[in-house]
Amino acid sequence: LLHCTICRKKGDRMTLNDAFDLYQQLVLSSSSKRGITTEMGRWQHHIAPFLGNMPLDGVKNVQIMQLRKVLEEKSLSPQSVYHCLSLVRRVLRRAVEWELYAGPVPVFRMPKFDNRRLRFLSEAEAAYLLQNLSSRSELWHDITKFALYTGLRAGEIYGLMPYHVDIAIRSVKIYDTKNTLSRVIPLNDIALNIVEKYYRHSVQSLPLFNHNGELPAAHYKVFRCAIKACGFNRGIKDRRERVCFHTLRHTFASWLVQKGYPLAMVGTLLGHKDIKMTMRYAHLAPDQARQAVSALPCLEKSACWKYG
Repeated sequence: LLHCTICRKKGDRMTLNDAFDLYQQLVLSSSSKRGITTEMGRWQHHIAPFLGNMPLDGVKNVQIMQLRKVLEEKSLSPQSVYHCLSLVRRVLRRAVEWELYAGPVPVFRMPKFDNRRLRFLSEAEAAYLLQNLSSRSELWHDITKFALYTGLRAGEIYGLMPYHVDIAIRSVKIYDTKNTLSRVIPLNDIALNIVEKYYRHSVQSLPLFNHNGELPAAHYKVFRCAIKACGFNRGIKDRRERVCFHTLRHTFASWLVQKGYPLAMVGTLLGHKDIKMTMRYAHLAPDQARQAVSALPCLEKSACWKYG
């Protein structure tokens, strides 16, 4: 049925909406439920109304630049505009790959933005947050502490299964990560104690951290209320400076860099694919470069012979 649909659409000058329908069936369907919802929303609300009914061979650079202007006039953030244009480009590239039209895929400028979060907690702030959470939820207190000492993303913690844990070698295996790279995370004494606590009462078919069979995400409000009670975001308008669960990951990395550990090692623990991702923390260790060049040998003192 899918093959017949493709043949019919090719003969009828396939539209961008048609190509997205196929993209949804063949590519998007294997994404997470959240990813599917997000991409569908971008298409239906922002892309389809402007370009959806246009034939594939009619989508040129100028049409995409007009779409960009429309999105910017909606006051969407540069990041949202970027994601919408990126989705259009991915659909067009797949359409060429599937020989639905000859191409070429238009080349166009993407908006530039710096959406990186740099905020991290001081040791005093982290202790204050844990103290607040201890009176609200033992589970969320432990998850928060575990995140601070492993640098794991929220989804990685939610998806951690008992059989991913190796207590003997003090580590956990992380699969299906954001960038598809699996990795093994060593556990210090604090993180290991938390894992052992939940492992003792775990069910192999359920996530390690769960509350009566429910994922912690169902009770994320507990963490959000603790952040509010601590006053970390009071008066903060810039979302990059606001404390959220992902701030715990930045805190883990920032503490390690401040302790003098190499950026490459920190990047490996975080599961970064590109060192550029880790370089955001370089400003936290300004003395490392100075210490490095100071360690170079003094050639005058080492000279014991003359050339020639």
